[in-house]
Amino acid sequence: MAEQNSPEYPPALDLERELTRKERQIEYLQTELRRYHNLMEELKQGMRPIGTIEEVTGDMALVRLSGGQAFQVSIPPEIREKVSTEVDAVLSPTKGVIVDVIDRLRERSLLEYQVEKSPKVFYEDVVGLEKELHGLRQAVEWILDPQVRARREAIIRDPRMLEEAGSILLFGPPGTGKTYMAKAVAGTIGQRAQETSFLKIESYEIVSKWLGESAKNVKEVFKLARESAPTVLFIDEADAIGRARMEATTDAGRDVQGMLNQILTELGEGFHVNRNVSVIFATNYPSVIDQALLDRIKRIIYVPPPRTMEEVKRLLDFYCSKVELDPSVSNYRGGLTDEAFADIWRTIRSRKQLYEASIPERGITVREQYVVTPRDLKNIVQEAASEASFASERWVTMDRMLPLFKNLASEDRGSRIVS
Repeated sequence: MAEQNSPEYPPALDLERELTRKERQIEYLQTELRRYHNLMEELKQGMRPIGTIEEVTGDMALVRLSGGQAFQVSIPPEIREKVSTEVDAVLSPTKGVIVDVIDRLRERSLLEYQVEKSPKVFYEDVVGLEKELHGLRQAVEWILDPQVRARREAIIRDPRMLEEAGSILLFGPPGTGKTYMAKAVAGTIGQRAQETSFLKIESYEIVSKWLGESAKNVKEVFKLARESAPTVLFIDEADAIGRARMEATTDAGRDVQGMLNQILTELGEGFHVNRNVSVIFATNYPSVIDQALLDRIKRIIYVPPPRTMEEVKRLLDFYCSKVELDPSVSNYRGGLTDEAFADIWRTIRSRKQLYEASIPERGITVREQYVVTPRDLKNIVQEAASEASFASERWVTMDRMLPLFKNLASEDRGSRIVS
């Protein structure tokens, strides 16, 4: 009876097997813990370089970075099957181990950027910025227009004074017409039978998460501009790639510095590297631009918003002339009657926007209060036209535009102050 009530213990062999299995689980978990700890340490150290795998031999590989440096690195067992010359390698910060592989990055090409041949925007399309446009023309036409270039070369006798790299910085609040002015330069020169390309690049397209790729992207953009010459290369949001340099203590900081150094190299200084390329930078935050880049920029132009009621009406009339306007509010020149515009002005005049910016190195200080920008007016006219077409109406009426201006006036927008 005693033997029947005693618990049934598993044989000793089963206990040993279970103990061995648990020990292996503990070893696996400890290995995973170390791996994740090492990965966290790598992330704390900064960016990881990426390079091309040129040769694989056993558990070693030859990896070449975009800057040309080659490293003999080890391949961990867990990713050995993934490593080949068909993929790119992500290295540890010490550049001694492959930590991951990714599909090979494609080279930049004409299809990845918007190269617009002779854009259909001309000088007469730029309204309210005649002074600023004149300054831009002075800075770039001698580069792009063969006739102006010939006249300049006839005046300057010493060819060493013919710097061919032209760079301009346009700054001001968003939506004031910086891109539009640059397009007008390319379009008008193209209209004169000199086909000019317009290449617009957002700075954030250049910045890469991979170490060394940002500088390589800058080089590719300028190479593309030269191949498409004569070219207006328009780099928007220049503060993203031209920010003032500080002491770099991480790979990310060194990558930003490398990108800026590449820009300075590509701009050139008397080396005829951009003979038919005009580089126009645009930013809302000029005070953060690096001093070395400012020194390479030949001219800085402030692009202001419309300041007065008359300037706002002139711009609004320009955009209204591009759509079918209700005859009852049309002044028969394509714009609005004074009475119709007065209703709009009463709606938006209380809207106050403030823009402040400074470039101490050039003695430039701007403090501007305004109501609307050209982009605001254009968007409202376009939206009113879209609503009218959707409702099967023949033209744009005040009943369509006025509510949109009321919505604009009620928007809670913060002031754009840059110091």
